Amino acid sequence: MELGNPIVIVSTFGRGHWLAAALAQEGIKTTLVDVSSKLGVWPSEDLEGPFGFFRNERISESQVERLYSDDSFEELHNGFTMWLPEGPIELKGPLTKFKIENSTLSSHVRDLMLASSPDKQQRAVYKNLSSFNFDQSWLLHFAHQWAGTTYKPNALGAMDGEALPLFSSFLVRQATRAGLEKSFAWLKSKGVQIIQPQQIVDASFGAGKTVTGLEIAGENQGLLKLEQLVWMLNSEETYFLNERLGKYFFPEGPLESEWCWVRYRMSLQECFERDSLPLHTVVIDDVNSPWTHENMMVLQRTSLKDQFDVWIRIPTVQRFNKEYLTNRSARMSALLSRRMSLAAPEVLSFPQEYYYTYAQLGAPRFPVFAAAQKSRRGQVGFGNLHLDGPEVWPHFAWTATFASNERIRSDIQAWWKEKLLKEQKEKKRKESNP
Repeated sequence: MELGNPIVIVSTFGRGHWLAAALAQEGIKTTLVDVSSKLGVWPSEDLEGPFGFFRNERISESQVERLYSDDSFEELHNGFTMWLPEGPIELKGPLTKFKIENSTLSSHVRDLMLASSPDKQQRAVYKNLSSFNFDQSWLLHFAHQWAGTTYKPNALGAMDGEALPLFSSFLVRQATRAGLEKSFAWLKSKGVQIIQPQQIVDASFGAGKTVTGLEIAGENQGLLKLEQLVWMLNSEETYFLNERLGKYFFPEGPLESEWCWVRYRMSLQECFERDSLPLHTVVIDDVNSPWTHENMMVLQRTSLKDQFDVWIRIPTVQRFNKEYLTNRSARMSALLSRRMSLAAPEVLSFPQEYYYTYAQLGAPRFPVFAAAQKSRRGQVGFGNLHLDGPEVWPHFAWTATFASNERIRSDIQAWWKEKLLKEQKEKKRKESNP
């Protein structure tokens, strides 16, 4: 059976839903092929990740609608929160201005991060960043590194990617499977066709290095014809899905990350410090040490008041090493005990990698690549193929995914206008030459 729409978006874990809706709303027929169930055994918490949502002027109303088509977000009243050895810093609270002005941060860095300096001055700060001591600029480096997809040493963090708007409103949510289903219903209401195949078997190609279709198996099986393909899986996810497709779209092979984020579930007993924790807290033991392992933990509250998800960034080569994961948990517990002496931290469950194999999980959900791997990221070998996903994004926050989707939408809009213009010219030509 032949299926098809001009635009086909191959998506996983909610990626590209705003893009699909935006294109469909413009009258461009769009099909979203969701392969989430083919990319590993992941609970909803692992699909969501620890990076939350920064709301600023760059987020459009339609993008907010996309976010709330899923599980709802809850705003942290005092903003993004970090718990340093000297105490907590809330970046949108009543004491924020006082603490930042009395910190070691350079006034130039403060103004840049608060978006109170002109663009010219902001460019000057980045250009002369090496002239600042680390204690004068560390928060800017952190804003680049915390959710970044490229790993850099602390003092070089701002040399790559984009800074998160840490002083903007910050929201988090507790993701559920039902939330993803709600998003599918929202897409259908926007006119998007949804296909959840058993497998994408193969691809077809045409002249001029173009992809012309995807062969899918399942309830809607056959050749899914297309004119523009948006591929939302990174190279490792693609090879895990179907090695043949991987060789087509990423001929250099799967790009394996240097680091990745993993999630533990821990219990903390009632105490003043635990009860004072907001929904989301980044705990840093030593600002000057690498922002990895237990030195930088993200604590997120769950629906149970004594249980927290704890995220850390570890070397990807260790993600299935049970002894390594166990040792890290002991160090995490010791550090949290020093901060909260009555909390008695206890690991309730280890990361998914502790219980499953690579054949069952596949690529890490939140990979962080080495800087040396940058030349291989986002390389496109077909004229009508648009790549998106972690290898393309500068960081994992929603602002990056939306910005990437906007670029793809602009490219497709330009192609669509040109296509319609050609069709109109051809129609006039035929009418004048019957």
